[in-house]
Parts: sequence; structure tokens; C-alpha cells
Amino acid sequence: MEKPLGKDSFSLLYRTGFRINYALLHVMGPAALTPETDPRIRAKKEYERRRELHRAWKAHPPRSG
Repeated sequence: MEKPLGKDSFSLLYRTGFRINYALLHVMGPAALTPETDPRIRAKKEYERRRELHRAWKAHPPRSG
């Protein structure tokens, strides 16, 4: 499995940005939306998706020949 890059990256910069964005949405975001339109829920799902890709990549290290 290749390392997730680009839109699937789970880099330190992405994780830091996610935490800042999530905190700001919690404090200053929309009051109450449906789960389909809530930006906090969408951001959390995207974070979890990227985290699982990263964990799957870590579980299958590249083979050296």
C-alpha cells in the first residue's frame, strides 16, 4: 500500500488545521444543523477517514527488495 498523499494525507499540518478549524466551528459555527449539513460532523468524518487510511498504511509497511 502506498502512503496516502494529497487529499488523503494525514500530515501534522492537516491534523493541526483540523483541530483549529473544529474548535472554531464549535465556538463560532452555525447553531444547529442537520447531520448532513453540519460542517463539524463533515470535518470529523473526513478526519476519521484519513486517520483510518493512515493506520492501514502503517499496518502494511512497504516491502524492501
